[in-house]
Amino acid sequence: MLFSQTGLARYRYYRIALACALGVCTLLLTLGIRIYEQAQVIAEDQQRVAIHTVEKLEKLLDPASPAGRAIPIDQTLSCNALQPVMQQTVARMQTLRSISLVSNGTITCSSLIGALDLNFNKTLPSLAQGKTQLDLRASKWSRVDAPTLVLWQPTTPDNLNGELFVYNIGILSNFLLEPQLPYAAHIVLNVGNQNLEYGSDTIVETSDLPHPALLSVSSDKYDFSVSLFGEEASDLAWNELFTHLPLSLLISLLTATAVYLLSGSRISLAYPISHGISHREFKVYCQPIINSTDGRCIGVETLMRWKNRRQEWVSPDVFIPLAEQHGLIISLTRYLIQTVANNLEVFPATPGFYVSINVAAQHFNNMEIVDDIRTLWLPAQPSVSLMLELTERTRLQELRAAEISQLKEMGILLAIDDFGTGHSSLSYLKTLNPDVLKIDQAFTASIGTDAINATVTDTIITLAQRLNLKLIAEGVETREQVEYLRQRKVDSLQGYYFARPMPIEVFPIWLERYNKSTQIITLREETKPA
Repeated sequence: MLFSQTGLARYRYYRIALACALGVCTLLLTLGIRIYEQAQVIAEDQQRVAIHTVEKLEKLLDPASPAGRAIPIDQTLSCNALQPVMQQTVARMQTLRSISLVSNGTITCSSLIGALDLNFNKTLPSLAQGKTQLDLRASKWSRVDAPTLVLWQPTTPDNLNGELFVYNIGILSNFLLEPQLPYAAHIVLNVGNQNLEYGSDTIVETSDLPHPALLSVSSDKYDFSVSLFGEEASDLAWNELFTHLPLSLLISLLTATAVYLLSGSRISLAYPISHGISHREFKVYCQPIINSTDGRCIGVETLMRWKNRRQEWVSPDVFIPLAEQHGLIISLTRYLIQTVANNLEVFPATPGFYVSINVAAQHFNNMEIVDDIRTLWLPAQPSVSLMLELTERTRLQELRAAEISQLKEMGILLAIDDFGTGHSSLSYLKTLNPDVLKIDQAFTASIGTDAINATVTDTIITLAQRLNLKLIAEGVETREQVEYLRQRKVDSLQGYYFARPMPIEVFPIWLERYNKSTQIITLREETKPA
């Protein structure tokens, strides 16, 4: 795993919290969208109910128009002659209660009563004055004040002659104004300032209606409108919340799962390493390299350490391979070279002292390592030498002789790190022409305990000495290992026996103390009696 257990646990909690938060947001957003869409659908359905009611009322009134009647009424005849004709017309239309005739401003004949002599203007002023063609009123010609709808059809331009069609709207409203639940709890017919509700025998003023209408739709043919009363579309949509909940929960769970899985990729992919480089979270440490003959510190190996503020320390055994895998190892190496070049004053300006840096084989593509040394290292005018360690984790045969030659010309030392543990091949020694072989700590640890590995170690030492290559043994931790390697004339030693890796700024302090202790030991040995 990339992070420490504590950091991983913290990041897991973060992932869970992030997934839950986005899941809840998705749930709320999905429900909101579904409720909004449902409210729009309900509003459209309410509009459709009102329009449909208007259309039904228009169909009720259309047969009374001159074009809708099969036989026109001849008003030159007497009332006694016209009454049967009008009664036939009423019977044929079925929805009519009666027909009355108006002649020269006087209501003269009714299919229901017969001959009349009523002043049209006094009886139905709104119709007589041409303000409207419909009048909603209680019946004047029956004992019961039933609601009626009067339709005026003038036959002369002066509005003094025409026909009155009276509808028993109180009965018809039970069919025409029937509520359409849940979209409309009440449907009301509006004619002027008069209103008739479904199931009611009382005509009321608009101001007496219990609450504002949801919507009103007016007829394009006649002077009336229809109003719907009930719950708002948004309230009806919220009432259906639980019907939308299962799908919304499923979408939110899928979102939360996807976020959790995607956020988990940050643990193992390139993002945290790239973030660490840009925010200078990587620190340069160095471990001293000691001459096995006189005990002098002749160089250091620089190492990268990563302490993320949230994830704490990250093992190099983890982030180095990941950086190689995701193409960030070159950026990481440049960061290391630049940091070392900026801190050259911490190293002693003594002849032969060198700083060792691990370099991946990918860095040699297209002469990149050569260019980086020219632009990052040489401008600092270093007083120490630079040694590049090539690990055998990558295939070293991919390196080109031209690059090796240019590095040699610039005075760069080359070392093969972990020799004998990776893609080992003696041809590397010919291709790379290294200056140093580094004995892997696994072989050093086997000294005195593992006969087979000890034999391999002796073979590597013998090979290097015959090829006149310098040797550095890594992982030296005991006095026994020191003596064993000294006896076999291994040039340099590196390990916890001398010093653990330390921050680069601490190295001068350690070196001063080490040199003093080494001088004291040397003086003691020189003053021992023979």
